[in-house]
Amino acid sequence: MQPLAEKALLAVEKGELTIIPERFEKDWCISRQLWWGHRIPVWYIVGKDCEEEYIVARSAEEALMKARDKYGKDVEVYQDPDVLDTWFSSALWPFSTLGWPDLLAEDFERFYPTTMLETRHDILFFWVARMVMMGIKFTGTVPFSYVYLHGLIRDSQGRKMSKTLGNVIDPLDTIKEFGTDALRFTLALGTSGQICLVLQAT
Repeated sequence: MQPLAEKALLAVEKGELTIIPERFEKDWCISRQLWWGHRIPVWYIVGKDCEEEYIVARSAEEALMKARDKYGKDVEVYQDPDVLDTWFSSALWPFSTLGWPDLLAEDFERFYPTTMLETRHDILFFWVARMVMMGIKFTGTVPFSYVYLHGLIRDSQGRKMSKTLGNVIDPLDTIKEFGTDALRFTLALGTSGQICLVLQAT
């Protein structure tokens, strides 16, 4: 990871990528596993004398062809059932959805790189750093010029709101009690990441 991280850090230092607010630049450092995601491109070979062998390929057809070229026509292949972790898959998102690896794809040429990514500050080191590292590695370009980080809405105990924790507040209830303008103002005030918003259920 070190060579990837060095290029991502250099992009920030040279001003190719700007993080807003700038104080979060210090959080720039290098998960979870899902049952879905980008499958690992490894196929295991089933056949005589090659139980532990594997093939790396872009497709099942390519894997089977490589395996049979090497071990004969009596072998079969099966893909590793595992997937890349959440943050690795997310790191590929800016370009993998645009026709990559075809760098001449219409969507890729039109939308990559983009101007701005807006996200919460707590995933700067989980997600954004990886997006920049993978973007530079596979396309030679940072995926966006600016990263705008917004604040978080927290409960009265300082925890992020989460369905799992059961501490989520329905904004319609807040509007009913305090009004739409009060909610809008509070959220706008907190978008800079300078403060944490605290809402307490009544």
